Amino acid sequence: MRESTFSFWQDTNFNALPDQPLSAAGNAYQGQAGEEESWFYEAAAEDGTYLNLLLAVYDGEGRARLTLARTGQEVLTRDITAPFTAASTHLDLQIGSTHIRQAGDCFEVQWKEGEMDLDLKYQPLLPGWQPGDGRINYGEKGNKYFIWSVPVPRAEVSGTLKVAGDKKNFKGYGYHDHRRCNFPLAQALSGAYLGRFYANDYTFLWAAFRGNRLYSGQEITAMYLAKDRQQVLSSGNLVVQVYEQENRDGINYPVEIDLQGGSQPPLRVIIKNPTVVATGSISRLGARNLYCRHQGELKIATQPELALAGQGFTEALAVINDQVYHEK
Repeated sequence: MRESTFSFWQDTNFNALPDQPLSAAGNAYQGQAGEEESWFYEAAAEDGTYLNLLLAVYDGEGRARLTLARTGQEVLTRDITAPFTAASTHLDLQIGSTHIRQAGDCFEVQWKEGEMDLDLKYQPLLPGWQPGDGRINYGEKGNKYFIWSVPVPRAEVSGTLKVAGDKKNFKGYGYHDHRRCNFPLAQALSGAYLGRFYANDYTFLWAAFRGNRLYSGQEITAMYLAKDRQQVLSSGNLVVQVYEQENRDGINYPVEIDLQGGSQPPLRVIIKNPTVVATGSISRLGARNLYCRHQGELKIATQPELALAGQGFTEALAVINDQVYHEK
């Protein structure tokens, strides 16, 4: 059973339930009225190349954003807005020429727009994960919700990347999550952090969702640790301490974070020295995103203590005012 904590009633599904298994249909397009649904893919290559792809659908419209960062070169960001097609039995979503789909246990990602041509395969190294049933409830009756699940905590990523006619092979590791929300975020949230950290064969995922003043700034957290191809723990007992932050494009992002897990054995992850990759938004419900690459260290209080250097990626999700919720 999940090692859990119960600190606030909104946490009842997210951290007070045993982890629920993920299904292929659960990662597919759900098509709920009034819901914004998004799928996020991230990959880091051995040569330092980093990319992420975010696709979001709302009210019959699809949006996609691709960000590509390469050592010593300008960061490239490209957007698409177009009608979408989607399956409901498994992930198979297309927005313009951008296509993501699940084929067996593998995930395929394609972007063919303008001067950028991306064709990648994500081969999962770990089973999917979500804290509880992945749902945080808000509102007097809990009928407002934010759902976060991670079909791919860590994957081997391979394929090709072509920019302005220059085609190269891509090989590295990656991550994929799925998010759903049915309310303008500022009604309940002041912001959130979502992070990944990799140290040798350890995979650490974490999240912290901060309530607004209506919810007394209450923070709901979750963490996950795996070694090799096996999950070690899943818990809501995470303390997030941001020692320093800076601002880019109106979004505060962490410069140094201390993550302390009240698990057995206790663990700690310190991440610092960030490089901001990109900022921006394709959300219709009030989210803006900033992505950082971090260096850091994972410590586990075993005998003797384990300490491993690694690399992490943190997304600072900022909430913007309600005047832009439904802009197109």
